[in-house]
Amino acid sequence: MTYTGSKAFAGQGAQLQLAGTTVAEITKIQRSGSKMDIVDVTNMDSIGAYREKLPTLLDAGDISFDALYIPGDPTQQALQGQFDNRTLSAWSIVLPNTLGTWTFNAYLTTCDFDLSVDKASTLSGKLAITGKPVFTPGV
Repeated sequence: MTYTGSKAFAGQGAQLQLAGTTVAEITKIQRSGSKMDIVDVTNMDSIGAYREKLPTLLDAGDISFDALYIPGDPTQQALQGQFDNRTLSAWSIVLPNTLGTWTFNAYLTTCDFDLSVDKASTLSGKLAITGKPVFTPGV
């Protein structure tokens, strides 16, 4: 087998989309917290005093994002509406260079901004994924 080089990529050009509309000036997108619940099914017949475990439910976790805060931008203003109305919405993360797209339904659980004298003003949020995220490879 011949090594043909790394397939790693930089995130520049990725997009966070709410119902097909790209949220402006995103600087970071991060998925975390995905996990599988495990229950203990150890019983009197378990061999060698070892615990036995059974997987049950999957949790897709959360998407955290950061953006440069642009007051009056309609895509960023829509985020506050999502939060205020506790809306379950369709979201997408479009990877750069047509590498693919993650689609999922989520609630916006945090929507915060940070104003600082010595840095650019920022906006941050967290999406709680509900259901199964789906990855569609690019072309």
